[in-house]
Formats: sequence, structure tokens, C-alpha cells
Amino acid sequence: MDRKRISILLIICLANALIYTLPYLQSTYYDSMMAAYGYSHVQMGNLISVYGGCNIVAYLFGGVAADAIDTKKLFVFSLAATGLSGLYAATLPSYPVMLAISIFWSVSTVLTFWPAMLKAVKSLAEGAHQGQVFGFKETMCCIIAFVFSMLALGVFRLTEENFVMLIIFYSVSHLVVAVLVALFMPSMPADGKPDVKTLIRGIGKVIHLKGVWLIGMTIFFGQLFAVVMGRFTPFLTSVVGMSASTVALITIIGVNGLANIGSVSGGKISDYFHSPAKFISFTMVAGGILSVIFLMVPWSRNTAVICVAISLVFRIFHGALKSVFFATMSQVDIPRELTGTASGVISVIGYMPDMFGYTLCGAVMQSFETLQAYRIIFIGLIVVCAAGSITATVLHKYSKKLRSL
Repeated sequence: MDRKRISILLIICLANALIYTLPYLQSTYYDSMMAAYGYSHVQMGNLISVYGGCNIVAYLFGGVAADAIDTKKLFVFSLAATGLSGLYAATLPSYPVMLAISIFWSVSTVLTFWPAMLKAVKSLAEGAHQGQVFGFKETMCCIIAFVFSMLALGVFRLTEENFVMLIIFYSVSHLVVAVLVALFMPSMPADGKPDVKTLIRGIGKVIHLKGVWLIGMTIFFGQLFAVVMGRFTPFLTSVVGMSASTVALITIIGVNGLANIGSVSGGKISDYFHSPAKFISFTMVAGGILSVIFLMVPWSRNTAVICVAISLVFRIFHGALKSVFFATMSQVDIPRELTGTASGVISVIGYMPDMFGYTLCGAVMQSFETLQAYRIIFIGLIVVCAAGSITATVLHKYSKKLRSL
């Protein structure tokens, strides 16, 4: 790519690396957020569940917005709206208001941003290899996300773990990037009028495809796996006794570092298996075995290093799973003209755990004594891994059957 395209891609990556930090802030600063707002575990879970539930609709119809409105305008709106609402969230409003903000974030971070971001990156790939540009984009996003996370952690420590200042830092960062987009990102005019009728007809065809449901359910259990990963943050503070800033650093390393190592290696290893579904099945089995080992560890301050190490290995597994979820679409009978619609339907099925998983974990954490609650959650992870392995195996066998026809 030339220098101009690289500079535009940098701006896109700045936006992409930042846009989801506020909705998922509790995944890194769980206890600090709960203390600042005075919420229960169930209420903390509800914030993510409401956001995730609305995202399902946003993923499905976001493409319509991307085709109907200038991409630059969507970027500026998404960043500015998320930043301004973040500043309001920093005033520590009531719980119903925070639920409303979570719903609004689904609009500003997914409906008006995600498809527009994909469209913007794809437009830069004209005259170049798509894979090269998207791969470069992922690398840049990982680096930028890590920098933002470390700066935020620095603010958190300098302000003596003041969560409000953390929200303000991220909110102001959104507004700064919105200005950069307005100044330096070229306009990308709309492609035409939104075609909702065609989308609905395509959905009707896609939901009758067996492969779509098998892929969706495979991702479903993989997403439940991800939900449990988010519980490691409060686990390390409340059970192992680590400080909030130390756990935040561990989470940043896991999410922005080791998970990406898992993503890169996962893609290469799945090629060795000649089947993404088969690779997912084996990874789920490995995750179940690691869960059993983790339950055998006597959780305490004395085993902090072991608990941290296991949590980071889980991050690698999750990165490996996430990297090949949608690669399974190449294994089933999805017509080329319905690929986009199928991706939306698969996302609805696969990411449905976001609607209830966090609330369910919160209910367990609130209803049982701390150690017992986490034992229940990680026993549940064993069940999830078993179910995910079975579903992925069925998908693999179904794909083999299709190839033999």
C-alpha cells in the first residue's frame, strides 16, 4: 500500500481499537467499576447482556446503514456519540440510565460503526490483496489497543485507581479520534438506498440451511467460553487477592497479546487439520481438560502464579477459537450470493450468549459464597467445552458428507 492508504488505515485502526473499550470496560476493571457504581454482580452482568442482546439486531441490519450513509459521517457519529455518552457515564448515573447507555452503545459501536469499518478497510484494498490489508489492519489494531490500554492503566494508577478518571480518559480519546477522522479521513459516499426487503428474503433462505445452524451453535458455545474468560478478572482480585491494577495489566497482556498469538497460531494449526471445525473440536477438548486441572488447584494467594498462568493459557485458547469460527463457512453449502446474510444470521445464533451469559454468571456470583460460585462457573465451562466439541464434530462430519456428494 502507498503512504496515503496507510495513513487512512491508521485512522481507521485508531477508531476500531478504541470504539469497544467503554462497553467492555468491566472485563478489565470489574471490581473497580462495581465499587464506583455500587452495582451487584447481577446488575454488572445485565449491562453487558443488554448491550450484547441489542448487538444481535445491530449486526444483522448494520450493513443497511453502511450502504445508505457516507462512511466518514458514520465514523464521526459513532466516535463522538460514544465519547459524549461516556462522559455522561462518568457522572455515575442511576442503574436504569446506565442500561439505556448500554443500549445506545450498541447503536454507536455496532450498528453505525462495524459494517462501515469493514467497508472502509475493503475500499483501501482495491488494487491490493484483501488478505494483506485486513491482516495489516488486525496487526495495527492490536498494537494501538495495547497502547491505549497501557495509557489507561497509567491514568488508573496515577489517580489511585479512580475508575471515573478511567472513563473520562477513554471518552476524551473517542472525541479526539472523532476530530482526526473528520479532518483526515476522505468521504466514502453511500452506495445506494437501503434494501431491507432483499435482506429479509435472504434471511428466509439462510435459516433453512443446516450448515448455518451448525456453525452458529459452534460459535454459540465458543462465545460462552469467552463469557467465562471475562470472569477471570474478578476471580483474580476476590479469590487470589491481587490488586485491581495488577489484574488489569494481566488482562491487557492476555487480551491484546496472548490471545492474538492464539489467533495467529490457531489459523495455521487449523490448516494442518484441514478442517476448522475439527480444530475447534480439539481446542474445546483441551479447554475442558484445562478446566479440570484448574478446579484441582487450591485457589489462594499462594497459588497466584499458577492461577494467572492458567488464565493466560485460556486466553490463548480463546484467541485460537475466535480466529477460525467464520472459517467454517467454507465447509458448508452456503450460496456465494447469500454469504453476507448468512454471516449475519450465524452471528445472531452464535453471539446469543451475550444476552444471558454475563447475567447468569453474575447471578451465580451473587447467590453463592465466593469460592463455591467460581467452582460452579468453571464446572459450567467443562460442560460448555464438551458441548462445543460435540457440535464442532457434528459440523466436521456434515462437511465431509457434503464433500462426498
